[in-house]
Amino acid sequence: MLDYKDNYLLKLLIQANYDLRVDDIQKLLGVSKRSAYYSIEKIDEFLTTQGLPKLVHTTDKGITLNRETKDRFSKDIMDSISDVYVYTPNERVAIEILVILCRDTEINISFLESLFHVSRNTIINDLKQLRKTLGVYNLSLEYDNTLGYIITGLETQRRSVLHHYISRYDYVLKMKMYPFYNEQSYGTIKSIMRQLELDLHITYVHTSIENLSVLISIIKDNHFNPVTFRNEDVKQIQASNEYQLTKKYFEGVIPEAEYLYIAIHLMGLRLHVADEYITYEDEYIKELVAFLIDEFSKITLIYFDEDNQLYKSLYYHMKQTINRLKYGIIYQNKLKEEIFESYPQVSQITKTVCDKLEEKIGYPINDDDVSFIAMHFGSSLKRQQRHIHSFSILLVCLNGVASSKLIRKEIEFMFPSIHIIDAVSLDDVATYQDDVDYIVSTIPIHNKAILDRVIQVNGILNDVDKDHLRQIFGRHITEPNKNLRERIMAKIKPYIKPHKIDMVERLIEREIINKEPLINTNIERMRKPMMKELLTAKTIILQDHVKTWEDAIWLSAKPLLESNSIEERYVEKVIDNVHEMGPYIGIAPDVAISHARPEDGVHHLGISLLLLQQPVYLANRDDKPVRIMITLASPDSEIHLTALQQLSGMLMGGLDQLLAATSKQDILQLVDQYSK
Repeated sequence: MLDYKDNYLLKLLIQANYDLRVDDIQKLLGVSKRSAYYSIEKIDEFLTTQGLPKLVHTTDKGITLNRETKDRFSKDIMDSISDVYVYTPNERVAIEILVILCRDTEINISFLESLFHVSRNTIINDLKQLRKTLGVYNLSLEYDNTLGYIITGLETQRRSVLHHYISRYDYVLKMKMYPFYNEQSYGTIKSIMRQLELDLHITYVHTSIENLSVLISIIKDNHFNPVTFRNEDVKQIQASNEYQLTKKYFEGVIPEAEYLYIAIHLMGLRLHVADEYITYEDEYIKELVAFLIDEFSKITLIYFDEDNQLYKSLYYHMKQTINRLKYGIIYQNKLKEEIFESYPQVSQITKTVCDKLEEKIGYPINDDDVSFIAMHFGSSLKRQQRHIHSFSILLVCLNGVASSKLIRKEIEFMFPSIHIIDAVSLDDVATYQDDVDYIVSTIPIHNKAILDRVIQVNGILNDVDKDHLRQIFGRHITEPNKNLRERIMAKIKPYIKPHKIDMVERLIEREIINKEPLINTNIERMRKPMMKELLTAKTIILQDHVKTWEDAIWLSAKPLLESNSIEERYVEKVIDNVHEMGPYIGIAPDVAISHARPEDGVHHLGISLLLLQQPVYLANRDDKPVRIMITLASPDSEIHLTALQQLSGMLMGGLDQLLAATSKQDILQLVDQYSK
């Protein structure tokens, strides 16, 4: 027997105008691939009992019903699929964007209400999301008293968002709830595409050609203005085989003004033969490839000087990519999720690099192109049998995933090579605890078995949190090694050809980094003082009030100045930083940690604390009261970690007691309590 889900799928297949792939069915039903196949098997069994042919399975296309079967059931099933299918909010927004772009009537809220059978408030919320989505493409949603809603902006961007939603929500378009294009036009264009494949001796990815055929059909049958091309690009495109064949086969089918646009799409799909055409931007593309490799190396400290295959593959990829991006053409990478899963660290680093590349080229790069580029880097590392040193971490928040998004974003921005395996609530920690190096948590975790791997942070990372994370996850060359590299270069530079200097510097740096585990091991063996050894009666000051926040910083630092742990310029640097960057040292209400870098005048490790009875306002901000001003100074990035961790624990767990202290002895009792 067919259950509701199976009946539903059968109706989808009856209504669909062309083949549905298994992943289409998964998305439409909201089920796993296994469940989708199970429903397909049950429908086949049902059709057999009715004396009808089974579902038609076509390699690379998908599944459809035999025409006889469709005709038989179409007479019996009166409900259209649009009456049955319940669209998700994202699917509604996609359809709404396409409807507005392809409008042949006034599109207003009432029209969209009737289209989806939803309330006015639902459509209003959709339009809010729609505006945000269009903003990513530098497009605007406007309302005209005659036309209704219209989407305004550059034609390249209008087509870009059109292509995006055709590709991403192709399974929804197959239900034909709205006549975006003429079926006969689509059939003609699809046939021409097959002929182009034969003449160009290229086999395109089936879904890419299918989506391109839909795109051209929509542009042909609706109100889209031609794209304006640069003169240099016109010459390049017209010299291609793609343009000549487009002109040959599309004459009389679509306007001549669209030949260039179709040809550049076909050139963009030439993933493996981009070397066959010459581009006037060749030097620029080489510069971009060098930029990609150099930025990736800066983050990972892995260099690719001898991997000509990586350079070549990125060159060919960027050669066809740049033309696409210029004109808003983005192709889906069906292996995207698989690549992100297989190369998580490489993908995250590539995303960071591509964010910088966006600024350089001035065009957005979406995750599909990021995954293509990540694939090239991942393959190179595999060839060289090299690995990115990274940590796997678990995020733990009070409400699990929902409250962890901000922290996740900040950590991935700070440490692109880190692999965050998941974000969970406290109840789910046990499931992952044996598979991660560290657990970053916004709530206390008391499990002794994992306590040494827990890093507790605030719900919004403050400067102390970030500093602590940098000490653990940040890779760097220590100052002695940096000086060593500079001394070596100074001695050998006269003997190196000028164009080889950069390469030699990188090779020396790589060798130094390869020795870094030994250096880190020695640092780890250095004893890190506890908080109670640093925060003593001599380094604690109690005072009623001070006139200014600058006075508070100077008074807090006084014990460290007197012990020659820091120089006066260290305090001056902190004050200058606050003037320049704002009250960043204020880490919580009533608490600030005054700190600068080791090179700003630190001689010895030290912590001092000033407790005020009346608050002073940091940077003269009413929302930044400070009663506890702590001065922290460390000569390197490691030795203060134990004391800092204990200090953070005291500020989170004993802040109320600290604020209520009336003597040094009260404070020292707390210090002793948290120095364990």
